[in-house]
Amino acid sequence: MKHVVAVIGPPAVGKTTLTMRLGENPGCSVFRLREHVPEVILAATAANSDRVDWVDDVTVARAMRAYAERAASDESVQTVLLDNFPGSGPQVRLLLGILSRLAPECGVTAAELVADERVRQARVRNRRVCHTCEHDPVHDPRLPAQRASDDPWRCARCGGTLHPRRGDAPRLLAARTARFRHEAPGLRQALTAADISILRLDASREITDLSAELSQLISARSLPS
Repeated sequence: MKHVVAVIGPPAVGKTTLTMRLGENPGCSVFRLREHVPEVILAATAANSDRVDWVDDVTVARAMRAYAERAASDESVQTVLLDNFPGSGPQVRLLLGILSRLAPECGVTAAELVADERVRQARVRNRRVCHTCEHDPVHDPRLPAQRASDDPWRCARCGGTLHPRRGDAPRLLAARTARFRHEAPGLRQALTAADISILRLDASREITDLSAELSQLISARSLPS
């Protein structure tokens, strides 16, 4: 594990789509916190607007440490992409503390995706998930599904019916957006204090262009000086 890239930004800006695309590259691995959290905790955060998607720091620390241990010992993993992580200043410090012990030579980059409200709302209206292809433990799939060319509500992979994401319900989306806006200043401050520059990328572009730009930036920063 030579490089960690934190992909952050508000809801519906394209973080998961981007990390899915980049994760297809050789040597890349994607960390999504919810995939490493006990089911009982996921269930408690799934539909409660006060806690939606928010996991306590003790659980976060355990999940991140266990994942980092595996990635650091796997020679095939060169770059780790953090999908929507860290989400706060304390999580930045937690992440850096873990990396300092397990992978002290690992470089860290932060990429903040930005898009205006119109773009993000359009994505919320259009994105779908597949309950058949993604076996989420609390039946709350998050990965963008591939839609059939002749039917936007049919999965191109399995032929099943697609659904809106549960977290895109107006009440839950508003809560997630408000939390990002609340946490973002402390998140940015913690990254800056650790001398980690934040790349601000226009996420309103096509995913092919966005992934190509970030891939080039990752490659450039991974080269020895």
